[in-house]
Amino acid sequence: MTFPIYNEGMSINHEYRIYANKALVWVGRYRNLKNISHWHYDHELVVSEKGEALIHLDQNQYLLKQGECIFLRGQSLHSIISSSDSILYVALFSEKLVPEITDSYCLNEPLFTDKYGVLKTLREIRKSDFERHPFYDTRNNALMSGLIAGIFSQIPIRKQNITQSKVTQQYKNLLYDMDENVRDYSFTRAVGYMHMSEAYFSRFFKKVSGMTFSQYLNHIRVNKAIDLIRQGTMPITEIADECGFDTIRNFNRVFKQITSYTPRTLPEGYVLALRSNSHNDLSFDPTGLSSELMIE
Repeated sequence: MTFPIYNEGMSINHEYRIYANKALVWVGRYRNLKNISHWHYDHELVVSEKGEALIHLDQNQYLLKQGECIFLRGQSLHSIISSSDSILYVALFSEKLVPEITDSYCLNEPLFTDKYGVLKTLREIRKSDFERHPFYDTRNNALMSGLIAGIFSQIPIRKQNITQSKVTQQYKNLLYDMDENVRDYSFTRAVGYMHMSEAYFSRFFKKVSGMTFSQYLNHIRVNKAIDLIRQGTMPITEIADECGFDTIRNFNRVFKQITSYTPRTLPEGYVLALRSNSHNDLSFDPTGLSSELMIE
């Protein structure tokens, strides 16, 4: 299976989910799911009903095939690029649901074959969420708790890797720093921020984000440029400078490469990405515009 390079926005940020009533779990069924690199406190369980998906998880890459599952721990950086014919069930559940399990342990291998009724249980939770009979939220919490307990009791587990968590947190802070100081940001500043050698940082960034540092920086610069163009208060040359481009020629080239438009021909209402502009923006949704959240 060949997967496309996903460019529907690259700002890596924090997703915040609000659950209904007393429920601590939400299940969605997606066709052609693609989302940008992001993180959230909630844990995530994904199972393929049909097709394949390429998943970046922290510094690793996994190929999820039909009948397989992957568990994405809360606060991990991850993204999903699925094949066009794929159908995935995605369950998000609060870290408060089974803290005695998920606060201390993780699976040795996050990718596993569905021998535990994951697809069946997620279908049941999703159906219950649609029908909303009395006490559906309590029932769904119980179904998800039982499923996670069953998985963790039968698959090899280990204690959390605290060192990895610190590196991941520093990386998240780096992305916030880039967003807030994009005009003058440089590779040298990023290397110093992460306290890594240039060669190691380059490999680390590409492995975690799925793109090079310069590609990511160009995307967030173009995102900022789109915001400024919409405001209509600055000439294009000033926008280019404000977003960190050294020449108008380079700005036009990168802008068209990423959006397929020039700055002057950008359609009204054009959206490059669903992204967060601040630490506290609760509206962020990492899901790409081509993804379909199925209702049947």
